[in-house]
Amino acid sequence: MINKDNHPIIDDYLDSVIRLVKARELHKDIRREIADHLEELVSLKREEGSSEEEAARWAVRQMGEPSVVGSELNKVHKPRIPWGLIGWVAVWLIFSFVAMYAVELSYAGMERRSYIPFLLKKVEFTAIGLIPMVLLLFFDYRRILKYSWGIYIGTAVISLITVLSGRQINGMKAYISLGPIQLDWISISIYLFIIAAAGILSSMDSSQRSGWKQYLLLLVVPTYLYLMSPSVSSIILYVCSYLILLYFVTKSWRVVLTPILLFGAFVVVILWISEYRLDRLTAFLNPYSDPEGAGYMYMQISQAIRSAGWWGHGLGAVNIRLPEIHTDNLFTYLIYSLGWLPGMVIIVCAVLFAVQMLQAFANVRDRYGKILIGGLGSLLVMQFVWNLGMSTGVLPILGGISLPFLSYGGSHSLIEMVAMGIMFSVYRRKDMIRTRA
Repeated sequence: MINKDNHPIIDDYLDSVIRLVKARELHKDIRREIADHLEELVSLKREEGSSEEEAARWAVRQMGEPSVVGSELNKVHKPRIPWGLIGWVAVWLIFSFVAMYAVELSYAGMERRSYIPFLLKKVEFTAIGLIPMVLLLFFDYRRILKYSWGIYIGTAVISLITVLSGRQINGMKAYISLGPIQLDWISISIYLFIIAAAGILSSMDSSQRSGWKQYLLLLVVPTYLYLMSPSVSSIILYVCSYLILLYFVTKSWRVVLTPILLFGAFVVVILWISEYRLDRLTAFLNPYSDPEGAGYMYMQISQAIRSAGWWGHGLGAVNIRLPEIHTDNLFTYLIYSLGWLPGMVIIVCAVLFAVQMLQAFANVRDRYGKILIGGLGSLLVMQFVWNLGMSTGVLPILGGISLPFLSYGGSHSLIEMVAMGIMFSVYRRKDMIRTRA
């Protein structure tokens, strides 16, 4: 390899080329690659009897003008702004402001309900979430990789503390208190476990991966913690997202088939031993079997969306039979108040958003970055699918699955925007990272 002791002409040429490449992460690799090629050319010319200086001048002429070479390399490896993903986040945030304004009007029209400025709070949550999202755009996501085990252990420990001594709301211990701030840690932990799993699995080759790591530590432990909470929605979101991530890593259905079958058996056992959950499933299949109990919400959802028509009952329409319209039942309420046409627009946007993330996944060549986008993107898509499904009566109702970006809540808004920031960072560097075979 050519080093600092070689002819100054070579060093000057390398300096001139590298100076034009803005991707500093690649300076060392590009310099080494060009230097190796120049070394071959110099050796070839020296064998013909040329002097060292003549060989060096001839070699750099063969490579081309440094300004042209440097500019072309900069075009190839310059940072890529993920305008598509950024645009979709902007679309979702606009939708969320309209949704929260409608919710605020609806609640204001109800008697005996305290006023909450949902729109203002949503704007505040968004402003807070934008800070880490923008910072992560310019952050090198590869730095997260070495902290993967630390993220996993820290998330597991805090989750254990939460389920043992956290604040219980709606029958679940999911929240931790940081002074006046209440964090939905269980919802946040799903993303952190996925980020940790992406790093841990991507750091291993097929010979290093083992059942106790990819099944016991990364699948069973988080599932057990969510079972202790208890949060069935967290179990479903994490298990499904993790298995998709595991397939991205292994490229083998055989690896994920066993946990899929075990998870199916686990669900059957839970339904068998839990009369309450079995009743909920029965009500989903036949709401009229218990119209005043477990089937009540399914009937209210059906009635709300059937009565909506194309344009709904008007912005801010009141529906006292739909609870929690700012979170779990937001999409049902949006159809009820704005109609099926805006509802279909949201569904189509969700599909296009998933396609955009899939395209980003396909365009990234770095293995770790690809797995990160695959895992985090799968988690967001799972939430969209399940929330839209249960809001229209297509899937069973599970508390705690909010509509990403749109639903009210600071914790999930923050972690969703952090997840998007990480995906922004990956895509921005998709042409700046030299992949090695």
